[in-house]
Amino acid sequence: MIKKTFIIILTLIFASTSLYADFYYSGGKKHILKKVKTSRALGTNSEYSFQTELGETITVNRGIIVAFSDKNIRKVIEQKYNLYFVKTLTDEMFLYRIKDVSKTVETANLIYEEDGVEFCHPDFQRTKKNRAITNDPYAGNSWHLLDTRYRDGGDVNIEQAWRYTKGAGVKVAIYDKGIDLDHPDLRENIFAFKNYNDPDSDIPYSDNDTQWHGTACAGILSARENRVGSVGIAPLSSLYAVGYSENNISKDIEAYMWMMDENVSVINNSWGSYSALDAYTAIFKLLATKGRDNKGIILIFAAGNNSENLDEQGINDESESPYVFSVAASTRQNSIASYSNYGKAVDFTAPGGSSGGSGIFTTDARGSIGYNGGDYNQNFIGTSAAAPIVSGTVALMIAANPKLTRDNIFKILKFTASKKGNYPYDENGHNVHWGYGKIDAGRAVEVAYSYGNSNLKNFARTMFNALIN
Repeated sequence: MIKKTFIIILTLIFASTSLYADFYYSGGKKHILKKVKTSRALGTNSEYSFQTELGETITVNRGIIVAFSDKNIRKVIEQKYNLYFVKTLTDEMFLYRIKDVSKTVETANLIYEEDGVEFCHPDFQRTKKNRAITNDPYAGNSWHLLDTRYRDGGDVNIEQAWRYTKGAGVKVAIYDKGIDLDHPDLRENIFAFKNYNDPDSDIPYSDNDTQWHGTACAGILSARENRVGSVGIAPLSSLYAVGYSENNISKDIEAYMWMMDENVSVINNSWGSYSALDAYTAIFKLLATKGRDNKGIILIFAAGNNSENLDEQGINDESESPYVFSVAASTRQNSIASYSNYGKAVDFTAPGGSSGGSGIFTTDARGSIGYNGGDYNQNFIGTSAAAPIVSGTVALMIAANPKLTRDNIFKILKFTASKKGNYPYDENGHNVHWGYGKIDAGRAVEVAYSYGNSNLKNFARTMFNALIN
């Protein structure tokens, strides 16, 4: 009797451990998962739901993403763990399936621990968080382009930038959801589109989509200059409208690879999860180092709208990746927006508006289905609004000087950014709220145009003027 009771206790302990002490590897660390109880039976083709350390609910199916540092062991791993090959994601990254979904997490962890494996984790299904705040539909106008109300306006000095270029010939992408392809301010600039959330659909949104986040971001980046509505930062750029997968990481990898193959120069990402995975780090690195004919694709990420310190333990957002440009938000009065996330990973700041009014004027889905029941949103605010302003600025820089590498662009933005706010900047010119400062599109494009000029005297003069103006 005692022996039987002991066995029962051990069984309960084991069951409790397996139910609440799962984990996955990412970033070289273990991330604890708590299995969400379900009342339905779980078969081999079912799904398990977990809760992360940050309270996010994620789902595991039979998919596993594996990246090999030594591809010679690939066949050995496939056979050892009975992996079914699904598709190649990159030259080093592959998507597999296993037979039993209850073994997905355990199998991924065992593969991770094998020599020759760079990383391995489940092909999690997780919901992306759109980073936008919308408010009073009648407040504000395009002050982020030109602000005449304040002596030291909150704009990005776009007029000076447009003396050089308006972005013609540069391919830019909005990786988002809810993009109105037939909007009169966007359709002329849409060069291509693809929908990774619903591959069978010919539009990057669903008919019942109530979140037209991508339409607002697209308008800020590249709304056409056509005497109608708003105008984007780079109004002559070629826009790729790419609908993201709301769940599958592997589809994100496919989307980024497609944009890389299409030779897109700038990808705007106004979303995040606070728990980035190794697969994202790997694809971001690939794009940043090998994309755009080895000059590097510029990945812009919104830092987020939760007033969070991104340096806190447990937060590992996509915007913190060393291979992306992380963007915080400022107000019309040149203060940091109260909602804007902050931390060491923030690179730059751009206008994002404030909840009390003075948001960013941009496109909205037509008719009654958009945010405001009209064709335009007069008060779109958040780091989601700030990110495409930086994306558009980078597009102008590349149009002015196509030879610029990713590192060149970062250095120029850092050099020309305006130091705002009553905040201390460190010896490297960085502040956790402002990054390296607020984007000045005019100065950035002017320096970009002369960068690498064989006439060093003219280039030096340009740099000096950028500093004192």
